[in-house]
Amino acid sequence: MDQHDLRPETAPTAPGTSRGASFRRAAVVAVVACAVTGSALGLGAAGAFATDGAAPGTSAIQADAAADPQGAASPAPKIAYSEADLAAFAASPYADDALNLAVVWGTPDVATAEGKAGAAIRAGAPLPLGPDEAPTASYTDDQRLAAFFLAESDWSQALGLAVVWGEPTVYTAKSTVGGMLLAHEQLPAAPTSWTEDQQVAAFTAGGYTDANAAELAAAWQISVREAQARGGAALLAGDDLPVSS
Repeated sequence: MDQHDLRPETAPTAPGTSRGASFRRAAVVAVVACAVTGSALGLGAAGAFATDGAAPGTSAIQADAAADPQGAASPAPKIAYSEADLAAFAASPYADDALNLAVVWGTPDVATAEGKAGAAIRAGAPLPLGPDEAPTASYTDDQRLAAFFLAESDWSQALGLAVVWGEPTVYTAKSTVGGMLLAHEQLPAAPTSWTEDQQVAAFTAGGYTDANAAELAAAWQISVREAQARGGAALLAGDDLPVSS
C-alpha cells in the first residue's frame, strides 16, 4: 500500500484500501492462474466458477444470485473466471465499464468484475447497468472513493489536484477523481511546479498539522513556514515525510 494511504483523513477509508497496487496485481494473477488450473484439471464450468461453500455444480452466476438476489453492492467472494468469460466481456458493449461494474458489485478488483460480467453475458444473465448507462449512473461518495483505489490511482496526483481545485483534503480529491473515472472522464494533469503557498496547502491537505510542521522545522532547523512548504513539496513529489500525521 502507498504509505500515504495509511494516514488518517477527514472521513473513513472506503473499500479498496486494504492492499496496494502490488496486492491487486497479485490478485489478478491468482484469478487467471486459478482459471487455468481449473481448466487443466478438467473441472469444466462448474469447477472453474464454484465459490467457497457452494454446492457442487453451482456456477458463479447462480451463487451470486443466491447470495444477493437483490443485486445489492456488497463484497463479493473471490471467484476464478475462465479465459472465455474474460474474452466475452472484452468483446461486449461493457468493455469500458469494468471499473463501474467493480464498484457496483463491490468486487475486490477490476479483473474479477470483468470475469463476472463475462460469465453473466455468456449465460444470458442481465448486468446491473445497461451498456450505455455506466458513465451517467448515480454513485455514492463511498463508491467514488472505491473507484479511486480500484483504478490504482496515484496519491500524489490526487494531492496535486486537491491543491489545484482548492479541496481542503486529499480525501475529497480522491472522491472527485473516482467520480471522474466512473464518468469515463479524462483526469487533468497536475502542475509540475508549485508556488510556496501551494506547497503549504499540500502539506495541510495531506493530513499534516502545525505540530508536524514544528517537528520538521526543529529537525531541519528552518522556520515552520519553510518546513510546511518543504514538506508539501515532498508530498507532491510522491515522497514520505519523517513524521507521522
